[in-house]
Amino acid sequence: MRPLSNFAARDVETLLHPTTNLLAHRSLGPLVLERGEGIYVYDTAGKRYIEGLAGLWCTGLGYGNAELVEAAREQMERLSFSHLFGGRSHEPAIALAEKIKAMSPAPTSKVFFTNSGSEANDTQIKIAWYYNNAIGRPRKKKIISRQRAYHGTTIASASLSGLSVFHADFDLPMARILHTDCPHYGKYAEPGETEE
Repeated sequence: MRPLSNFAARDVETLLHPTTNLLAHRSLGPLVLERGEGIYVYDTAGKRYIEGLAGLWCTGLGYGNAELVEAAREQMERLSFSHLFGGRSHEPAIALAEKIKAMSPAPTSKVFFTNSGSEANDTQIKIAWYYNNAIGRPRKKKIISRQRAYHGTTIASASLSGLSVFHADFDLPMARILHTDCPHYGKYAEPGETEE
């Protein structure tokens, strides 16, 4: 077993990582990244990696994008944060919502911002349940998702995910979440079924 670097040892003592074998992590430590540039990230030893997940889908425009850095700097100086609760708003949220509505392929009446895909999926469930309560259908609560689908890691979104690793040992999926086969001909084709 190799000795852990200072950063790796500090990580092992202080951080809890999602979807990580914690026993192995304790002895192996993390891959500690130091910087990013374009599609690449670099570890503390200077080794370069292609970041194929785009930072879990939030760096699709690359690392160190000068235009984004400048826009963030300007906004941080002007108004670093403001929530949308209780009827508050701000120009960047309004402008982004307008742009999303204009780009949407389907008619969209409103835009609701969240911090992650997991939170977005949880919110969709809450809206669907709220709607059915409001129109007098309080028992209409079942949600159908697909096997092998990934929807997030919160209680509700992990329940939607059709991956047993997100269910085992967590008492998931929660009630009212059902799963059906995924459209995978090689694994789930019915007798006599073709790809056509």
